[in-house]
Amino acid sequence: MIFLEIKNKSFGERFGKIWKVLDSYSSYIFFILLALIVSVITYYRVLVQIGIGPTWDTYDFLSNALVFAGQGTGYADLLRPPLLSFLTSIFFRLGYISPTTIFAVDGAMFIFGVIGFYLLLKQYFNNVESFLASLIFVSFPTVLSFVGLGLTDVPSISLLIWTVYFTVLAVKRNSKFFYLAFPFLMLTFLTRYAAALIIFPMLFYILINGGVLKKGFKDMVIGISLSFILLLPFLVLFYLSFGNPLYSFSNFYGSSSVSSSVSPENFAYHPNLLFFVVGIPVYIGRVGFATILLILLGVFIYTFRKIRKNRLMIKNPLNGKLKVENTISKIKLGLFIILTILFLVTFGKISYMFTEVLFLAMSLLGYWLLKKFNVENMDFHFLFLTWFMAFFIFHSVYVMKTDRYFLTMAPAVAYFLVLGLSGISNKLNYKIKDKDILFYVFAIFLIAMMLISINYELDEVAKINLDDKTTDDTVEAASYWLVNYDPTYKNKNIYSDYWPYNAWYLKTHVGMVPIFKDNQTFYCGVKDYSFNANDNQAFNNYLDSNNVYYYFSVRSSLNLTHYKPIKQFGNVVIYESTRN
Repeated sequence: MIFLEIKNKSFGERFGKIWKVLDSYSSYIFFILLALIVSVITYYRVLVQIGIGPTWDTYDFLSNALVFAGQGTGYADLLRPPLLSFLTSIFFRLGYISPTTIFAVDGAMFIFGVIGFYLLLKQYFNNVESFLASLIFVSFPTVLSFVGLGLTDVPSISLLIWTVYFTVLAVKRNSKFFYLAFPFLMLTFLTRYAAALIIFPMLFYILINGGVLKKGFKDMVIGISLSFILLLPFLVLFYLSFGNPLYSFSNFYGSSSVSSSVSPENFAYHPNLLFFVVGIPVYIGRVGFATILLILLGVFIYTFRKIRKNRLMIKNPLNGKLKVENTISKIKLGLFIILTILFLVTFGKISYMFTEVLFLAMSLLGYWLLKKFNVENMDFHFLFLTWFMAFFIFHSVYVMKTDRYFLTMAPAVAYFLVLGLSGISNKLNYKIKDKDILFYVFAIFLIAMMLISINYELDEVAKINLDDKTTDDTVEAASYWLVNYDPTYKNKNIYSDYWPYNAWYLKTHVGMVPIFKDNQTFYCGVKDYSFNANDNQAFNNYLDSNNVYYYFSVRSSLNLTHYKPIKQFGNVVIYESTRN
């Protein structure tokens, strides 16, 4: 018996030592584990995308990358944000000219962003909570759908995350981190112009920590100066391309600030201000929904326990800590109420920029009013709230909406999901040696569910995008046929309904053919592709006026008078002019 006790004690001591070692290195362990998991997920997601092929916008970024690599083919769309194409062009210069390159760059930036998200969350959460929140973000179906696609959405979110992270470090640790925060803000802007709205959460976080304005003002100025140095080469590029260094930026602002001119026929026209609220269950998927159910279950159990013990008390919000103690607080509370009413009344009826500024003022007042409660890390909670709302306001007010715009809000949603889960598990108070056992149980369940869900979502991505793959393969086949049919095709005037696709495969300039419908012109998709006689005439006039020789068409109902079909691949018909 004595021998067994000594042996057991020895084992317990050894286990205790092992546990202490693991606990002391847990930050590194979770960091490495997260990097490995996300790298594997991204690798398989990129493989799926290689099988599908590029999509419309991806071809534009690929063509721009050729321009930046000094290998332009005559076609480019330099109105698009330049950074993703610029990064891709570095590998193009090394000889890796393939759509796979931009998929890989996109995927690498995603891994970089998730690592940054983990480090950012570590400023408030513990290792397990940060690890779980990062994986929840990765598991969102909307996020997985756009990883490795070669678009700017995911890379911009990744840079945006690091922008916020460096801002937090600059405020909390050393103001010299502004040397990185503002340049990363500029890189975020150059990746996707709308992502620059993260400036509002940055301003909020800097203003509520007012001391940094005095101590770190010089470092902020240096950081801002460094960011403009990064901008300078692109200003020169836009000046040489358009004669106006700000043309690309002003074009974005002009298109995003005028919603009333967007036709309801446009495929992305969605005037519903609650578009992203309604879509959240789809955006966050099974894991996100399961997290919400666990939070609600915890709230129910906590409330039931309190009721049984007769400890649930509803306090009058006008008493105790919420009591307004002085005139300044009364003024702040009055202003907050007025601004909130103004926000609700004007939301969606005026410029989004006015609403952004209005909500920033509301957030500052709300934070200062609640500061007296001494809520731990309340500034961090408000930071993520302003992050979510900065992009929710913009994308909700603008009538052009697609599901991928939720990506800008996804990190904030993941943060609040884990915040709620952590909070309720702490309230339920199931602990062993000060460790929140219930949260660990929740985390293990969600991670297991997450890995199963991610595997399913990757399969779904391949299935859902079969039409895109078919389109890409068909346009590629049609393009290569023309190369053999007419070796002098580069000397001919070629136009296409899928001009970025054809321009990439033909390696020459291909003109765009917009959609003419009901006396309107659309450069994106429409909801109804049936055309009447007037629409047909508009197509004919456009082709004639541009002296088009070859026309790649996917409009099956067109009746062209001066063109004859010479070859068809699937839904792609190649027309040749009969006037030459």
